[in-house]
Amino acid sequence: PAPTPDSQPRPPQCPGMSNVEGMQQVHVVVNTQTDTGASSSPVQVTEGVIAPDLGGRAYFSQWCTAGVFDADMYLVVPLLGKTVQFTVDLGGAGCGCNVAFYFTAMQTNPNAGACADHYCDANDVCGARCDEVDVMEANSKVFRSTLHRSQDNVGGSVGYGGTGPHTQTWTRNEYGPGSSCIDTNKPFEVKAHFPTHEVNNKTVLQGMMIDLSQDGASCEDGLTATVGWYKFGGDDAIVALTQALRKGMVPMVSYWSSKEMGWLDGRDINGELPCAADTPDSCPLRGPKFSNFSVQNFTGWLHASTMNLSPKPKKTAKAVDDDVDADGGSTATAVGRSGVGGAVPVLVQPSGVAAMAGDRLLEPVQLAGGWLQVYQNDDPSKAYFFNPGTSQTTWDRPAEAT
Repeated sequence: PAPTPDSQPRPPQCPGMSNVEGMQQVHVVVNTQTDTGASSSPVQVTEGVIAPDLGGRAYFSQWCTAGVFDADMYLVVPLLGKTVQFTVDLGGAGCGCNVAFYFTAMQTNPNAGACADHYCDANDVCGARCDEVDVMEANSKVFRSTLHRSQDNVGGSVGYGGTGPHTQTWTRNEYGPGSSCIDTNKPFEVKAHFPTHEVNNKTVLQGMMIDLSQDGASCEDGLTATVGWYKFGGDDAIVALTQALRKGMVPMVSYWSSKEMGWLDGRDINGELPCAADTPDSCPLRGPKFSNFSVQNFTGWLHASTMNLSPKPKKTAKAVDDDVDADGGSTATAVGRSGVGGAVPVLVQPSGVAAMAGDRLLEPVQLAGGWLQVYQNDDPSKAYFFNPGTSQTTWDRPAEAT
């Protein structure tokens, strides 16, 4: 008979060590059980290269003792004003696969939780929430980077692919198998920068900048993207994350799959369809690899994709009147981009497409049934529907979203 989840052997908790340039040699600690109590998957460490099996997750740690998980054991990396770099080989992980390198503030979680290792994130996976920085969630077709406040499972995102709220930065021409800038059939370099600036005489986080590069690519400068504007709960969530990044977060890798990965690799806001269907059964059991980790002081500059870190398109009240009122626009109520915040009037065209009121940017429009109508890059021609309560997204207006 097939073994029950509790009878399956736990993966080795201490598979080896890896080097982090600019810091120290670190232990790799493997998550040994899922939130249901079932055994998780192994993570291999060979000459410092970390290779999670499908279903595996591992943390960087100061020490490792089999059978012991302690919030104080994990490596805490201060990120404010730093650049984090690593090499990733996606290993054939395609549609329905998620290869991730990210940070959470799990050292602040005093409870072992459902996963028995003090794990926490913004999605409450193991029963505890904390701030999260997703440098990379990717497969061979798509790439996403996201900042999360602890209570915001959606976050502020950039990249390519998926129906979830984000700013589309690239297309399949630049990123994907055989693409010109990042050919995902080969390893590539990822850099995440966390620059600061002065606001009211305080040094605060300015955003997260992502650089992707690859030896031999015809795209000489690689790819860049920036999470430079993120509101949650009516506040500037980037500034709100400053203290968490200053105190530091725990780096980790994971590799998992789902038949419902459309938020990451489904139809993008510009209409491209990286993955027509998710096929988690096709995700290789063992394939992705992470290596060449480093943490250094940020010494670069705000690259071209950053420009102004807040959304730029704005119209005057007169321009809105000229564009909308002549078509019979009416007022509606809008909420913050993450589904919360103060209500403001937004002009809505008869078709349900919102325009800007006065000097405000396009905000999502609250609809019935908990749905929001979301606008990409403040472009009223590019709208989709998102339900923060269920994390559902759709290009077609749901019947209950009247």
